[in-house]
Amino acid sequence: MKKMNNKGFSLVELIIVIAIMAILIVVLAPQYLKYVERSRNSTDLQTAREFMDACEIWASDPEADPPFTKGYTFKISHTGAKTDATDLTEADKVVEAALKSTGLSKEDFKCQSKTKWTVLELQGKVGDDGSIAWWSTQSDFATAMGLPTSAPTP
Repeated sequence: MKKMNNKGFSLVELIIVIAIMAILIVVLAPQYLKYVERSRNSTDLQTAREFMDACEIWASDPEADPPFTKGYTFKISHTGAKTDATDLTEADKVVEAALKSTGLSKEDFKCQSKTKWTVLELQGKVGDDGSIAWWSTQSDFATAMGLPTSAPTP
């Protein structure tokens, strides 16, 4: 009797390998999705910090034109595809100039998170000494940034 030399896999072996792969995907997919969401949240926080830094650097520059003026209150927010700056106030124009000087624009302020928060919002007020006090009315975002949820009292 002649012995057959089959070098392929049997159907049972292939089904077992596919079953093992399916189990691994079921176990690992939720962890992967958590890591992706953490990355999105981290990106949002980093973006917000970049916008805050750009405004603070502009506010500390004595040659900035136009300058931040004591008492200016402004908001940087982006919801979906439309920026909320329909009527630019003087403070908004200064913010636009500050962002432009660093290559940013309000359109870059996009929310990546899918679960923690749905909109990014920063508000600032220029103090007597030229520093900017920051807050956000979005509680989860404010907590993650270490900001208050309401305007600071003078």
